[in-house]
Amino acid sequence: MQLQTVVVHSVRRVVIGTIAVALVALAIQLSANAADNQNTSWYQVVSFRFKPGKTTEALQIIHEHFHKVEKAIGRKVMPFDYTTGEWDHVVYFPLDTAKMDTIPSQTEFMKALADQEGGKEQAQKVFESFFELVVAWKSEIAQLPAAWAP
Repeated sequence: MQLQTVVVHSVRRVVIGTIAVALVALAIQLSANAADNQNTSWYQVVSFRFKPGKTTEALQIIHEHFHKVEKAIGRKVMPFDYTTGEWDHVVYFPLDTAKMDTIPSQTEFMKALADQEGGKEQAQKVFESFFELVVAWKSEIAQLPAAWAP
């Protein structure tokens, strides 16, 4: 039994270490690419698939709670409500590749959400309500080529 526990912990360390190295390498590469081309825009792209029959409720939370905060902090997100395909909602957040955080930061978003909802606990409840409706999600990083920049 103890050997099995040691093996599981060792495998976890290897996996976590590999992910950490990959994230650092990605951050270095993105920073280098951004420095090479200042006209390139980077985005964190988050895609959501909602539980069957829960799309309307999830989108209502997004539009009535999260969108108001995005406007309040001045973050220029690009949200898409899909009518076909694998995902129900996809949003593009401007990304600061040097800090590997959105512009404005996720911390600023959470503070503004707490202010809007009447405290951290209420903001957490909104997030929990939203994620109870999510069956799958993923986060990726995308680049808008300089030639396509507005």
